[in-house]
Amino acid sequence: MHQQLPSIGPIHGQLPGTVPPDRHELAEEMAWVHLYRAVRQPPGAAEVVKYLNSNPEAKNRHEALYLIACETLHAKALADEQSERTVAAFRAIFVTAPIRTLQLATSIVVAIPRVFTGKPALSPKADRPKGSVSRAKARVDVLVKHPEVAQAITGFTASSSAPPTTPEATEAAEAPASRGGQAA
Repeated sequence: MHQQLPSIGPIHGQLPGTVPPDRHELAEEMAWVHLYRAVRQPPGAAEVVKYLNSNPEAKNRHEALYLIACETLHAKALADEQSERTVAAFRAIFVTAPIRTLQLATSIVVAIPRVFTGKPALSPKADRPKGSVSRAKARVDVLVKHPEVAQAITGFTASSSAPPTTPEATEAAEAPASRGGQAA
């Protein structure tokens, strides 16, 4: 006679009474699995965080994905800060330090003859003219003596010091000028 074998459970991992997922749901789950892999890269992590922040339901369903994405973005921020510190250190070593060294060497080279000749060191202010007139003021004074510049300056000061006029006052001022300077 035939002996019946005991049931060992569902075949191929199917639970009795459950409906297999349709293609859309399966594709959606595969996309989330793909995101779990892609979220380790900062651009993907930024997009995932942006999406999950705008969709609270998805954020609740995929909390681990959200945490991994935030961790990736935090690690990127730390790496960027470290990179900035490294660049600043190299800049200090290879740019600022040689400039300071050259300035020090120049000041030593300039100071050595003064030490041996006994002359006092000149102050930077000693090279400047004794008067209180700056170079810019002296240049303006020279330019004012030029006739074209003087005419432009006096025309500018006269027009800028005149009070603002109304259109009626402008017409009244132009009317005597058009009659040859005679008053009506």
